[in-house]
Amino acid sequence: MSNLDGVRALYAQTAPHYETAISPAMGALARSLAAWMARCVRENANGSLHDPFDLAASGTCPSVRLALDVGTGSGVLARRMAGFARQVIAVDVSAPMLAEGQAALHRERRANVRLVLGDVHRLPFRAAAFDLIGASFGLNHTLPRRSLRELVRLLRPNCLLCCQEWGGRDELSGLFGETFSAYTDSVEVDAAPALSAYLEAPCAWQTHLQDAEDYYSAFKAAGFALVWAQEAVFTTVRFPSVDAFIAYKLGWVTRRLRYEALSEAARRACDAALRATLAPHCAPDGALLWQPPLIRVCAVR
Repeated sequence: MSNLDGVRALYAQTAPHYETAISPAMGALARSLAAWMARCVRENANGSLHDPFDLAASGTCPSVRLALDVGTGSGVLARRMAGFARQVIAVDVSAPMLAEGQAALHRERRANVRLVLGDVHRLPFRAAAFDLIGASFGLNHTLPRRSLRELVRLLRPNCLLCCQEWGGRDELSGLFGETFSAYTDSVEVDAAPALSAYLEAPCAWQTHLQDAEDYYSAFKAAGFALVWAQEAVFTTVRFPSVDAFIAYKLGWVTRRLRYEALSEAARRACDAALRATLAPHCAPDGALLWQPPLIRVCAVR
């Protein structure tokens, strides 16, 4: 069973930090995915989608009638999809994350995005309702067999699902993780029972899907007619400073709880160690360029 209470607890504590600390990076990754999705839609409409990972950047994407963004969080991908879809429905299991998304939609004056509270394993939409489905790190808390079959049900024939999830660990994340663990591995965290149970349980998605071949097999088994999957560095995220990168990493509740459990002196020492570790990797202007490997999938119903 999917631990929905645990996922909700996870994002209830992440939501207050999401738009300030996390969304700048996730937004950059979502923009890159949305641009790729638009190219895939264009080539599919032209009947020339032979290799989604080798498409020209030029050209106009035809307008998509109705699109779905699953695991939308605060809607970072949905807001980008709204540029080429007449209507976007964005679904997430976390009400606090959707509240953050609603505030962002109001700021951006996006009228063609509708946020919906729902579980991707069983969504309240008719079969073959959508012309495009997207997900930017929106599936990794789901049970793969159930969620992918549900997305097949919702997609019209010959239409596309495009998604991205995390690939292997990049150098900067590895350096951060090693340094952070040196200060926090022995820390005891007092988390809510639902969150603790979720964090201690194996992740079904990551257990079954670890590389591009796993993704290909899972999407084909779910019923997609054509599937392309690839792991690569698809874009570079620019953090203006080391501190912005550290804030992004600490914005996730799994790290923030451990960090906040440190004494004030230990937090200062941890901060100093993280800055010293990451500073040599900065550009001349002080920016930190992050290149996380991602797994991207384009699948045709």
